[in-house]
Amino acid sequence: MARPVMLLALVCTGLFAGFCFCYAFAVVRALARLDDRAYVVAMRHLNEAVPSPPFLVVLAGTALLPWAVLAGGFGGGRRTWLLGAAALCAAGAIAVTLLGNVPLNARLAAGSPVAEADWHALRQGFEARWNALHAARTALAVAAFGLLAAGGLK
Repeated sequence: MARPVMLLALVCTGLFAGFCFCYAFAVVRALARLDDRAYVVAMRHLNEAVPSPPFLVVLAGTALLPWAVLAGGFGGGRRTWLLGAAALCAAGAIAVTLLGNVPLNARLAAGSPVAEADWHALRQGFEARWNALHAARTALAVAAFGLLAAGGLK
């Protein structure tokens, strides 16, 4: 039982870390080049598209499976520390997402700009904070994957 759970945990954390990494180094950079209105509209569309069923499965797997690996006795000695650190990093990445990025996404969706200055204000209240939170969750997700992989090596 431990081996399949470890593989599923690696797949989920790897997919989430890869998603975050690509988003940070491609999507965020591309969005930064847009004018305020285009940025807000594009980000709104992205925020609507991302929480699809496959993404939510990966998110749930990232949140839960590292803990299942740890609880399932896959570790021992040094492995236990690596797996525990992986589970904590994964939990941190999910917490940043749910408590930081998602509420900012909801605020961005609720804004109703009329004038160009409104688009600018909406972006200014969102972009820097969202990007900082995303950088944090990316680092945590990549760390979770690396620690989980290291803990799973024989």
